[in-house]
Amino acid sequence: MSSRRKCENSTCKGSCIKDKSFDEIKKKAEFLKQIWNRLKEELRPPEAEFTFLYRNEYAPLIGTICDERVRTEYAWRFPEWLNSKLGGITLEKIIELGEKGVREYLEEYFKNKWPSGMKKEDREDYLNDISGYIVDAMNFLKKRGVTPITMFENREYKAAEVYFMLRQFNGIGSKKAKMITKYFLFTSMDILKNYPWFDQIKAKNPEFKVLGVIMPPIDVHVVKVFCRIFGENLRNWNKAKNDPDLIQDIEAFSQLAFPDIPMIIDEIFWNIGRTYCKGRFPKCQKCPLNEICDYAKEMQASST
Repeated sequence: MSSRRKCENSTCKGSCIKDKSFDEIKKKAEFLKQIWNRLKEELRPPEAEFTFLYRNEYAPLIGTICDERVRTEYAWRFPEWLNSKLGGITLEKIIELGEKGVREYLEEYFKNKWPSGMKKEDREDYLNDISGYIVDAMNFLKKRGVTPITMFENREYKAAEVYFMLRQFNGIGSKKAKMITKYFLFTSMDILKNYPWFDQIKAKNPEFKVLGVIMPPIDVHVVKVFCRIFGENLRNWNKAKNDPDLIQDIEAFSQLAFPDIPMIIDEIFWNIGRTYCKGRFPKCQKCPLNEICDYAKEMQASST
């Protein structure tokens, strides 16, 4: 029988690091630096693949708003599809359509693209929410006389400043704002070669760049990988991501591993979580972190 611990309350409450020495924690942090040196060479977020997002100033914002509860690829393709339907995406056209018009286009586009397990009421909520967010965003920009590109000036920004600017948009929650800020940071530092929203701003404002420190967003993948490398396997990862003790532990660990750019931890854990560290059937043998993963080691021991 496996000795693997399983938290009865579905959340860590810090238990996954309680029996670890600082040297053990530091060793895992050091290993992640090696992983990052390999991973960053292949870094390319999904939205960077779609050329239309580099050509229309509203497309990156609309794609960002759409990117929740549906497949990322479909979310980022929607702006180009909408552009073909409207004969061009402009602020005026979106506002004229209104929520009802945008909802109709979203419904037409996603007709055969919904996630297989998504309930009808959840689809309705998505259509209502996203259409409202898109129109709200256009009205927000119109009121201020800017676009998603010209809202940024020709200067250096602190990461926290960009984060709070993005949070002004309905439809861009804390996670999305941190993700965009992260990619702005990575592109400013030449870690990432291209990013649509950043590249459009940079083309207009050559001095634009984003620097500074901001904590990583904490999602299911981050929580899952963090807990498992310390030997904890939980029953409810969605519940665990809201555990305040666990969030503090992850943020502290991200600063230990990457003091200058704690956001890197999100990029590593997100990729590992999505590709290898599956919820029910993790691919431990193929995972690049299995050397430091206590959960993987316990799984291997239990199968022999």
